[in-house]
Amino acid sequence: MSKVKRGEERCRSGGEVTAYITCHTGRVRENNEDNFVLNGISKKLEYSNVSFKRSISQPLVAGVFDGMGGEANGEYASRIAAETAKDLYRKLISLPGCDCEALANNFVTEANNRIRDFMSDRHCSAGGSTVAAVMIKRGVIYPFSLGDSRVYLLRGGSLFQLSHDHTLAQRKVDDNIYTREEALRSADSHKLTLFLGADYVKDGLEAQCYESVCLQKGDTLLLCSDGLYDELTDAEIESVLRQSSGNPSFELVKKALQNGGGDNVTCVVIK
Repeated sequence: MSKVKRGEERCRSGGEVTAYITCHTGRVRENNEDNFVLNGISKKLEYSNVSFKRSISQPLVAGVFDGMGGEANGEYASRIAAETAKDLYRKLISLPGCDCEALANNFVTEANNRIRDFMSDRHCSAGGSTVAAVMIKRGVIYPFSLGDSRVYLLRGGSLFQLSHDHTLAQRKVDDNIYTREEALRSADSHKLTLFLGADYVKDGLEAQCYESVCLQKGDTLLLCSDGLYDELTDAEIESVLRQSSGNPSFELVKKALQNGGGDNVTCVVIK
């Protein structure tokens, strides 16, 4: 997918954006190991399926977290990540500037350590969570991620993937071992190479930070777990985002369920 054309950008600072969030267990799984954050809001453990709309002002922090580890471990790992992201929002609004790479790295290290402590208390070695997140301050989008949850930007009718998948399949694409089509069909497509909880000895984990993007009128951001793009092509995602007249996150999840719903699916859409 081509990169966002930046050119002479004027960032749209101030004003409100509209955020739509839908989180669903899917048609196959019993537990919902996904979670999300929108500033101080996240999914409570007792609620599997959630959908709502909020108007919200900058600055903001939004994120999607896909837990892993079996039984309730993944569910708690993504919950820990979402709760830690609330601290990230408090730090973002308290600082006059925005050293967003440092903030993202501090968040990732703190979330990783909290997850590792939780797993240690349960005498369990397996567990963790992906993260796909954005910070928006003064009209600038700062995306970062670990794992295979994604950040997309719809701009001018074109969909761009801002994040990079941290999977064995993507690594083989980068090394010219797989084509993108081969990667999609490969069993390596869900073998994560980075995630929250991957730093077992807590030496310090760094976020994958991406180039910042100026927020422009008409932009739409999508943060999602792999339960969405496993069921929908990029073209289908783009079509729903462009044509939606209601809640685009709900419409994306509904289409993912219609196409099979083989995994938990979470979408955060910011317009």
